[in-house]
Amino acid sequence: MNEYQYEAECHGCYSTKKVNHIPLCASCNNKLERDLVRQRNYEYSDLTAQLSSSEDKEKVRKDVINQYGEKLELVLK
Repeated sequence: MNEYQYEAECHGCYSTKKVNHIPLCASCNNKLERDLVRQRNYEYSDLTAQLSSSEDKEKVRKDVINQYGEKLELVLK
């Protein structure tokens, strides 16, 4: 089953694209995932949901920050 099932306005970038249930397009959903990890909201992130140790979660956070930077991409403080 494809996660992005229908065309609608993305709530992240406001363009009409295939969106998921939130509704966010693939690009904005990836930004949201990275923002959740940056903020240590591990229980809400698909990137870290399957990880049990806090060390593994922090490693993912460090990798995200190293690759994409510390600045939030989609979430507003």
